[in-house]
Amino acid sequence: MANFYNFYMITKLHLAPIICIITLLSANISHSLTLDEIIDRVQDRYEKTGNFQADFTQTSILKTVKQKQVSKGRVFIKKPGMMRWEYKEPEAQFIISDGKVIWFYVPIDKQVMISNVTGDIDSHSPNIFLAGSGKLRNIFNIGLESEGGISQYQYLLRLIPKKSQPNMTKLVIGVNSEDFKIEMSTIYDIYGNQTIISFSSIEINKELSDDIFHFEVPQDVRVVTQ
Repeated sequence: MANFYNFYMITKLHLAPIICIITLLSANISHSLTLDEIIDRVQDRYEKTGNFQADFTQTSILKTVKQKQVSKGRVFIKKPGMMRWEYKEPEAQFIISDGKVIWFYVPIDKQVMISNVTGDIDSHSPNIFLAGSGKLRNIFNIGLESEGGISQYQYLLRLIPKKSQPNMTKLVIGVNSEDFKIEMSTIYDIYGNQTIISFSSIEINKELSDDIFHFEVPQDVRVVTQ
C-alpha cells in the first residue's frame, strides 16, 4: 500500500504543471515549422479546446529517498480549472477539483485531504494557462530541448517558468510531429524530483458533465483539511 503522505507530496509538487501540460492539444503542422510557429499553434489549439481526457502512465521519481513510483489511470480536464485524475494502478487513488476545491482521496486509507485551489497555487503559476487567460510566452521561456529537440516523430520543447517556483524548475514536453498531440512530459522540481507522464487514447472536446469534478465525501472517511 502506497504511503498516503508520499502520494500527497508528489501530487502537491506537480499538480499545477500537470494541469498545464495536459491541456496542450493537437493541430496539423508541417515538419518545417520554426520554434515560434510551433508555439503559436500550441497556443491557438489550446484556446479552442474546452476539455481533454486520456489514459496516462505516470512515473514519479523522488530523489532524496531514491523511490520510483509508477501509476496508471485516466484523466479528465475541463476549463476553467476542473480536473479528475483516476489512478487505477497500483491502487485506486483520486485527485478531483471543481476549480475551487481539491480533494485527494485514497479509498484503502479511508482518508480524504481537502484544500483550496487558491491556497495552493498563486495567480502567477502555470495554472492560469488552464483557466484560459495564460499565454505560453508570458509564463515560460521556451526553447528546443538540447538533446533531440526535433526528430522525425516528435518535437521536444523545453519550458522554463519565468517566475521561480518550487514545484517546477523545468518542463519538457514531447509533441507528435504529425498531429501535434502532446504525448509525454517530464517535470523537474527544485529538489531534483521528476514526474514523467505519457498519454494515450486522447479525446478532445468530448462532452463532460461538471458532476464528475465534484467529490462527495463518504461517511466512513476521515477528512483532513489543509
